[in-house]
Amino acid sequence: MQQNPFEAFKNAGSRFAEIAEEEFQLAQVNQSVSPLYAALSEHDQSRALRLASELKIHIYENVLAFGLQAQQALRDFTANMAVHIHRKDHSKVGEVLAQLISYLEQINPDALVQEEKGFLSKFFSKQKQSTQEVMTHYKRMSKQIDRLAIQLEHAQMGLLRDFKLLNDLYKLNEQYFAEINVYIAAGELKLVDVKKQLPNIEPTEPMALQQLNDQKMAIEWLDRRLYDMQISREIAIQAAPQIRLMQQTNQLLIDKIQASVMTTIPMWQTQISTLLTMNQQRRVAEAQDKLMRASDELARKNGKMLQMKSKQAGISHSDIDQFKQTQLKLVQDIEETLRVHAKTNDVFESM
Repeated sequence: MQQNPFEAFKNAGSRFAEIAEEEFQLAQVNQSVSPLYAALSEHDQSRALRLASELKIHIYENVLAFGLQAQQALRDFTANMAVHIHRKDHSKVGEVLAQLISYLEQINPDALVQEEKGFLSKFFSKQKQSTQEVMTHYKRMSKQIDRLAIQLEHAQMGLLRDFKLLNDLYKLNEQYFAEINVYIAAGELKLVDVKKQLPNIEPTEPMALQQLNDQKMAIEWLDRRLYDMQISREIAIQAAPQIRLMQQTNQLLIDKIQASVMTTIPMWQTQISTLLTMNQQRRVAEAQDKLMRASDELARKNGKMLQMKSKQAGISHSDIDQFKQTQLKLVQDIEETLRVHAKTNDVFESM
């Protein structure tokens, strides 16, 4: 057994020594009395000992106020977290993704292949569209897709802000958890200390009996107070994985928007712009070729040269296949992002 280092100060009449000895004696029983106390840092252990020594359990108001500030802070925290959860509306992201898929479904990549009846005749599921109509329709659709991409960027920024806020909430929860632990440990130490002061034999003298009953009542007050704080501690424990789960679902949605949608849309637009430009060049070459063939022999020879260039500028099946793969990947990425978005909504709605 560890020797009491305050033995030499017993006769010194020092109040400081008496307080220090009391704290030392409380610390000796912490391993068996309060495992929570043993898990605290050295600084928090000192705080717990001080709080235990200062607590006057015979004053009901003191017991009632013990740890109340930490409890109120935790209560406000959980209320704010609940408000944050219920205010989050990710439906806008889902609407934007659904619109993107709707626009992409209007495009038939196979119709980009050169046909005898004309190029892009079925590109937008319309029959006998002129080149000007196709280009006008595409430009309008491209602007719509650009607008949706900007909305996704804004949604991603909002998700990033939520991610940071959730991280701040997690840190606050850790602080409240640590604070409530200090008060619970202090209460447990105090409870054991006052129970040790109870007499082994119940007194028969009325006043002494009343004092004993008062002491038992004070112990009951403290016991109930500890129970309340332990409930608050359990709330903090449950809040931690909830916050992390919300962060993970937000992060997954952010990654899907960033890595899949936001990178594939520019690639898709670049490829379709290239294909349309090649088609326009081919039509110009065809027109020039017709004019050349209507002139003299030299013009016909020049027309043959232009025809060769036209073939070089034409759209091949490999170009179409590459574009189809890009469009298919874009649709798959958006559909996967929609699935992640649905899971995110399920997580927030279940809390």
